[in-house]
Amino acid sequence: MEFQSPLTLKNIIINTGNLLSLNDITKKPGQNTTEELVEAVNITLKDFRNTNKINSIEGEQITITRPYEDLASRIAEHEINDLKIGLKVFVENDKEDQLVEALDKTFKALNISSVQNVVLSYNNKQSEGQNDVIEKIKNIWKTLEKFVQDKKILQIGLSDVEELVFRTIYDWANIKPNIIQINLASCCVVPPTLQAFCKDNDVQLLTHSDPNDILPDESIQSLFGAQLTLQWVVRFLVHIKCRGVLKTKGYLLSLSNH
Repeated sequence: MEFQSPLTLKNIIINTGNLLSLNDITKKPGQNTTEELVEAVNITLKDFRNTNKINSIEGEQITITRPYEDLASRIAEHEINDLKIGLKVFVENDKEDQLVEALDKTFKALNISSVQNVVLSYNNKQSEGQNDVIEKIKNIWKTLEKFVQDKKILQIGLSDVEELVFRTIYDWANIKPNIIQINLASCCVVPPTLQAFCKDNDVQLLTHSDPNDILPDESIQSLFGAQLTLQWVVRFLVHIKCRGVLKTKGYLLSLSNH
């Protein structure tokens, strides 16, 4: 396909492929999530510039993947029932179409029709009050519920929300969150009341170290030499169930040029 600068198009989708095949990343186990993502995107962009290989152009959207990287065939090496596939979706707003796009693009890249779990991380801005955050999460939670109803997702959860926000969403939701992720960097001790609530309602209480703002503006500027707008990031993890072995890990992300 003829070379076209991604910055001339309105929307850029980047698929990092399987990071476990990249020595530059696997040899740096101490990286935080943002550092890992920046490194993965940087490698993907370098490969793109060296080969001019574009996965696809649809209208004003370009999709860039690493050459010779076929996620679907790697996953197809195993029976789908032998795999546990989980996604974490980092969103910057409450637009339903962007969340749908994030999930659809990931399903397509992995050539799958369903996943075990999806955890939602909403990057709430400092200017937003608690009620604003609750209403925005409600808007996109309805979208996740549709995916569960369509049997595309088995379990859905939330990351980095205050206890009151989680309880409010839980009480309101038609399909309850089965998972809550707490970042121990910002919450050294999980509140006992939240622990009790999760135990009583069969909610998985997990800890993590992902920053809420997974790809800051300065990182985008450094990668692209332009101030694009991040729309969403999806991290996918594929484990082999019987052994608990991580088989595939990577990111898809969408950036807007307007």
